[in-house]
Amino acid sequence: FPSHDIATIFLITGFQNWGKTWLIKALFDKQQFRNTLHETMGHQFCVIPPSNDDLGEDRYIEKYEERTKNLTVKNIISAFCPTREENNNSRRIIEKLYSEDDVILIPIEYKWCGHAKLQIEEIAQYYAFHQNLKIQPLTQRDSDKKLEQLKKIISDSVSN
Repeated sequence: FPSHDIATIFLITGFQNWGKTWLIKALFDKQQFRNTLHETMGHQFCVIPPSNDDLGEDRYIEKYEERTKNLTVKNIISAFCPTREENNNSRRIIEKLYSEDDVILIPIEYKWCGHAKLQIEEIAQYYAFHQNLKIQPLTQRDSDKKLEQLKKIISDSVSN
């Protein structure tokens, strides 16, 4: 992998239909993301909307390489699923792609319906191995307030 300056990686984390991509689209106020930098809140981001759950581990890594190939990347936002399967291991993805970066894992605690809840403690234990990873959960139940909370988490940690 090409070497790069330390970037800040924001992994919007949840399972299928958890609202990861909706939040990313709302954050940037756009539906599609090309292989270019996208601006929100006065900062530039490389955006990877499909998660490793949508693509699988190998295609997620390919998508990352394709998106970052010709860019100077300080910040990345990606949909991310805390998968544990042998062929889609989220810890291995973090190790392969983001081991030199500051990783902010942002678990969406409540699914849009409000009836499902991520086990934040379990996620924290699963990723405890990664010294460069911090967990900043989106704790809002109200979907209208999730985006607000996400913006606060990002603005508190974004790289200039």
